[in-house]
Amino acid sequence: MNTSTIRYSLIKKIVNDIYVKLNITRFPINITEIISSFDNIRIVSYHQLMLKKNLTKEETFEFLSSEEGCTDYYKQKNKYIIYYNDIDYKSEERVRWTLAHELGHILCGHYCQKTKIFCEDLTEAEYKFKEAEANYFTGLLLSNPVILNKLNIKSSYDIEVYCALSSEAARYRYDNYKKWCKNKFITSSDRYIVRNFETYLKEQAQEYKEFIRFMNSF
Repeated sequence: MNTSTIRYSLIKKIVNDIYVKLNITRFPINITEIISSFDNIRIVSYHQLMLKKNLTKEETFEFLSSEEGCTDYYKQKNKYIIYYNDIDYKSEERVRWTLAHELGHILCGHYCQKTKIFCEDLTEAEYKFKEAEANYFTGLLLSNPVILNKLNIKSSYDIEVYCALSSEAARYRYDNYKKWCKNKFITSSDRYIVRNFETYLKEQAQEYKEFIRFMNSF
């Protein structure tokens, strides 16, 4: 695997395939439902792991090597467990990003011979590459730019509201969305996804008209 060039086209295909296969029709994306569609992926909270293994909070963080979330890969059975932190307070938006990020690692094939992304023999270059790909995947999945475009997004706050992202994640996505807008390359699967969102887009357009009408009434 080339660790210098992010596989943008491949990741876009993976994301679009999810939208099409699962018939996703509206924002915000239901990430737990998406993960549940994969027979070989389970979601386990840190608290569940603590109880099962009788660990303290500190021991749990040390065991999983992360204070946000991580994934274990069991190669012989080709099964994955995504862990997410519910011990410390984590906003729903942050948890959704973490779960999508871990799914990105899985679907981008980042494990192969490795059972953890945080394994000690991972080089810094490999780690940064895999994190960049997982972040790109997460951004596309949770805030697909072809739908953002149809929603006529004007700011990162719009993305925050429509896609249920944190302010930080929405700013990151807005920067990437502006770059996407310079080319707006649309594929056949993009058009299919837009058609699936037609009802949702009409609902949002109507809500916006009602809001403008309300504001103009003063």
